[in-house]
Amino acid sequence: MNLGTLSPNSFPINPMPSLRILSTLLLALFSAVTALAADSPLRVFIRAGVKTHGPGEHDHPQFLKDYTKVLADRGVTVDGSETFPSADQLAKTDVLILYAQDGATIKGAERELFTAFLKRGGGLVAIHDAVCGDDPDWFKSVAGGAWRHGKAKWLMGENSISFQDNTHPITEGASNFQLNDEIYYELDMNPDAKILASAWLPDPKGSKDGRPRPHVYGSTPEFWTYEKDNYRAFVSIPGHYLKNFSVTHFRSLLLRGISWAGKRDANLLLTKDEIANLRYPEGGPTEPSKAAAKVDVHPDFEMKLVASEPLVSKVMSLDWDPAGRLWVVETPEYPQGRRTSIKEVQEGDFKRIVIQRVDRPARDRISILTDTDGDGVMDKKAVFADGLELATSFVFYRDGVIVSQAPQILWLRDTDGDGKADTRTVLYDNLGSSDTHAVINNLHWGTDGWIYATNGYSAGDVLSADNKTFFGRMGNGLLRFKPDGSAFEQVNSKGGNAWGVDVASNGEIFWTQPTSNDLLMHNVLSEKALSAARIGEKLNSFKVMINNRGSNPLIKQDMLPYVQIDLVGKFTAAAGCAIYEGGAWPAEWNGSFFTTEPTINIIHHEKVTADGVTYAAAKTRDAEFAASRDDYWFRPIDVRVGPDGALFVVDFYNQAVIHNDTRGPVHSKTSNEAIRIDRDHYFSRIWRIQHKQAVQLPKVNLEKASVAE
Repeated sequence: MNLGTLSPNSFPINPMPSLRILSTLLLALFSAVTALAADSPLRVFIRAGVKTHGPGEHDHPQFLKDYTKVLADRGVTVDGSETFPSADQLAKTDVLILYAQDGATIKGAERELFTAFLKRGGGLVAIHDAVCGDDPDWFKSVAGGAWRHGKAKWLMGENSISFQDNTHPITEGASNFQLNDEIYYELDMNPDAKILASAWLPDPKGSKDGRPRPHVYGSTPEFWTYEKDNYRAFVSIPGHYLKNFSVTHFRSLLLRGISWAGKRDANLLLTKDEIANLRYPEGGPTEPSKAAAKVDVHPDFEMKLVASEPLVSKVMSLDWDPAGRLWVVETPEYPQGRRTSIKEVQEGDFKRIVIQRVDRPARDRISILTDTDGDGVMDKKAVFADGLELATSFVFYRDGVIVSQAPQILWLRDTDGDGKADTRTVLYDNLGSSDTHAVINNLHWGTDGWIYATNGYSAGDVLSADNKTFFGRMGNGLLRFKPDGSAFEQVNSKGGNAWGVDVASNGEIFWTQPTSNDLLMHNVLSEKALSAARIGEKLNSFKVMINNRGSNPLIKQDMLPYVQIDLVGKFTAAAGCAIYEGGAWPAEWNGSFFTTEPTINIIHHEKVTADGVTYAAAKTRDAEFAASRDDYWFRPIDVRVGPDGALFVVDFYNQAVIHNDTRGPVHSKTSNEAIRIDRDHYFSRIWRIQHKQAVQLPKVNLEKASVAE
């Protein structure tokens, strides 16, 4: 065949499919090359600089030496110098690490090389003062943020690093931690930068000693990523002190950032132990198995772990069913939930709060925990009901549970006996919910067939489920309602935020309220009875048993985000109320009152004794019943006596615990919580405190017991 006589029309096929085939082949070739590159050793160039500052600070040359070895030991091909790399060196580089004073000063031919490197997909990692340079506008467009001389500021000392994104490959599974290093603030940030972690800004009001201290009025980015065109950039502002590059979790974050910038698996350079360490870093949360050792308990008692993450998350309340199984309400939604906006609407004689919600499933749940191997630690969970939002407590009722979830109270039923709720009924509506830590809580059965609860200052005009019956305005103090949805009333009214109630075996009711400086109240009689008797308008229906009591925490916290506020030296946020009648402890402990104070990491104890027609309470020793020595994440929020006669403690285990911060930081308009970067939604602990001479009580399954039994 004479090829010279052929024309395009001589081919029996259309040339367009051939172009598609070629494109497919090129795409496959590119994918193969990319896959090959991903499998090949990562190539890193460290551009360091001269040593500046004092001993152990800005030691760029030593970092170059140390991390050349760290990376090489993990299979990375490493090159580096104290000058910018040549064209040949950049051609052999996947990730360029900048760690040098004014490392962002890249000019002329070096900038051209750098730009070409990024265009071909090279990765960038900038550490600490590498974000400083003579052209911040340009570097911000390259790395997502930059130091601007004359504007940006620095703060050295103990700083909290809080993660805003725990799903990114670099920060997945990482927990907040404190680090003694230098942070930068008032940087020029590109709005397209993805903030991974932030630190607190210093107090804008200054400080008494003139030294700036981190406060809760705002935060500043400290770790971020920036993706543009075909490249990735990762920035770490911490890195002032050389010693911190040897801190396991900080080193792991840097190694992850290097791998990610090089378009590799973020865990490529980490061991399994290093990955696990990110969850429990130095200066952060303590592993559950080691946490009890950091709490001083009354010498006659011992504290042991019952449950923890990852089995449970943010437990807020617990109880045991007739079969003796432990049930918990988990509240990872707290404190904001899915709320996005709020407004008040007048409907007839009452007001209703209307809230819009983010379009996603709610995450709170009621779960049943089981210890399958008999070691005392729960290891199995079955979810009875999920899709709840800002649930606080529950009681068992017939074939399910009644749950407080302001603005509603729900009855969740398991009608087919499969262990999961299949019916959800609203019993009451329009309870107060404007402040999500001052809502109805701590449901307990009374001996009179009513369900009792405490409520904070989120008051509401309570309605029946069909909105036709108005039960009245319910707010601060002690409430009760009938389980069939027919009646709801205020028992004791008292200004403040109440969180904790217990019903003694003789029917007497006690409740806790710290914010008024009154710690424990006894319900002498209801307001309804008092009103009917026409005894007098100024007479309270309750007796204050503990007033103006001092507290004795072991932790002397000086970081402003974590110091006690309101009623300092006393009780800012006492929560939970348990009157001991468990039957397992020596007799002198009967009638003991227990409550928790999460803001100062303690469990408080006093002895309750009869006092005429009511009761009195008194401390038995100066030291607290239990107090954390150095783990400020220990945040006990509730106490309950278990069927084995032990005291069970709900530990919210959170770096941040203050909800309504009166010092003036920005608050949410939908839940009134202070906006904080360090609120955790993952950790949770349940502890069992038992007397060392406790009597072992028989295990009882009331679900299968006869009437006589």
